Amino acid sequence: MADLCRQIDLPVSCEFLGLQSYGDATTTSGVVRITSDLTRPIAGKDVLIVEDIVDTGLTMAYLQEFLKTRHPKSVKVCALLHKPERMVQPVTIDYLGFTIPNVFVVGYGLDYQQICRNLPYIGVVEDPVEAKKP
Repeated sequence: MADLCRQIDLPVSCEFLGLQSYGDATTTSGVVRITSDLTRPIAGKDVLIVEDIVDTGLTMAYLQEFLKTRHPKSVKVCALLHKPERMVQPVTIDYLGFTIPNVFVVGYGLDYQQICRNLPYIGVVEDPVEAKKP
């Protein structure tokens, strides 16, 4: 998010919204839970959702519908990664970094059970038990 914001040459403000559908698992539960809500209104504003990864599309579809109830001027999606093989609910990604195969990835903000977010690269978790070792 910080890297992206530094590249946008417009006046922007950033808000953070927490959603969870994985919990501590490596596959989605299918149930989206809001863990942290916006602190400012978005009515009449152009909104860019910045997402780390879109795989099933369920969370993104939920988020888009949720935000529409707050009457923004527009809503667009920017995702670093996309796993089209896992897509269950089609969503439009307006700005996409990379398309990846159906593998579980960590690093550069992506986590496994709240670890590995701080890796300066994106890596594939082949053995979840090994990922938890210090």
